[in-house]
Amino acid sequence: MSEPTLFDHLAEFAYGIVDRGHIPEAVIVEAKYALLDTIGCMIAGSVRPEGRAFAAAEASVSVPQPNIPGVQPIGFDTSLPEAGAARVNGYIGDILELNDLIGGHASIGAVSTMLTLAQTLRLDGHKALGALITGIEVTARVNMGYRESNGGRDNRAFTDVGISSEGIPSTIGTSALTAVALGLDEDKIAAAMAIGGSLAGWCPAEVLFGDGGSIKPILFGGWPATVGLMAGRYASAGLTGPRKLLECPIGLYATVAKGYDPAIVQGVRGWQLAHPRRKWHACCGFIHAGIDGVIRLRIRHGPAVFDNVTIEIGVVPPVAPVIAAAGKPNNPTQARFNGPFNIAIAALEADRIQPHHADDATDILDNPSIENLLRRVRFVPAPELPHFSHSHIRLREADGTIRVEEHVSGYKGSAANPLTHRELEEKFLALTAGLLRNATDYMANILTLERHTDLSFLQRDSIPLHKST
Repeated sequence: MSEPTLFDHLAEFAYGIVDRGHIPEAVIVEAKYALLDTIGCMIAGSVRPEGRAFAAAEASVSVPQPNIPGVQPIGFDTSLPEAGAARVNGYIGDILELNDLIGGHASIGAVSTMLTLAQTLRLDGHKALGALITGIEVTARVNMGYRESNGGRDNRAFTDVGISSEGIPSTIGTSALTAVALGLDEDKIAAAMAIGGSLAGWCPAEVLFGDGGSIKPILFGGWPATVGLMAGRYASAGLTGPRKLLECPIGLYATVAKGYDPAIVQGVRGWQLAHPRRKWHACCGFIHAGIDGVIRLRIRHGPAVFDNVTIEIGVVPPVAPVIAAAGKPNNPTQARFNGPFNIAIAALEADRIQPHHADDATDILDNPSIENLLRRVRFVPAPELPHFSHSHIRLREADGTIRVEEHVSGYKGSAANPLTHRELEEKFLALTAGLLRNATDYMANILTLERHTDLSFLQRDSIPLHKST
């Protein structure tokens, strides 16, 4: 027999999820908090003008599927075809840049897919949770298989490949999730992942770090969910795909990296959900460590410490060129990915980057102090840093001497410095404040998901009391 492929290993793992007896309790708990955190982002995004506009556009283009019931996205009381609802869920959950960073951005695609299948397949809490764990873990293992290979040093720079690849692993994960939810066997789960990986969207880095317009929020969740739903059903019908798509010399890993770590993909290094990464700041995760370091310096020394110095933010080399955006952001999406903009806000006054900072970017940039700070922020490659969750901040005088410096070994929300469950609950309640009839009960039901035989509450009780902001 031929050597098992990485998809074969992942399929064996996914098929075993059907019997949840071997899943550590801590992983089950973190999966429910991933669901809570992601749905909170979705509810907050559902009342945003861009979220409402996207849902309206989706209603005009979605084509009903024969024999598959309509689905209501989170936060909406209208029905869409399955894939359309998944796209809306993924879009609204990504708008604020507060959805988690487990395995890159694993939860947004997995949750978007699971929520639609929970309705069309009438999944109970036990099956839905197993499918969700499958989707998050497969996505995370595929993504971290190269992201954390050799301490992240195997990554090719975004400027070399032009791909922010999170959307591709997410598609592979949603394909596995769909296959598990459909009850497919191990061979067809592998086929679904191979198909999904083949059909995955390009996920261009320009959409995130350049002038990407308003389509960005669909890349990591909504579109991967669309393709994953399709791939699972293709595999169910007997279609197949390239089983060595990850590791072959002309495959995914050869495209985005100089190497990969099969032990991460195969789960030898443990469960990704056991070491969750979540967002505290409403902006690109690559900026968080720098933000935290700047906040520490401001609190310790006062804002004057940033006067007349270059604010040097050390980051892992592959991300330096794309978050060092030159110039002012022109819209909220650009603001959330503009490194100097977010660093300047943290240096001046903010202890946390909130959604309103991106929304109010034009007014914020009218502040001469912000504009002055923004011009003096520099992101520099720091090969010695072991991970993007680390950073060093050096305030340099005009002659290059260091006035003061700060080292960050894990931003708030990283695996090394995780958010507590209480903080995640508070984050959910803050995101949904004034929107739900009983946010506390809704949260409690999510955190006891496996006890529910009917999951209709997930959508029914998510509809905001008001529809737009």
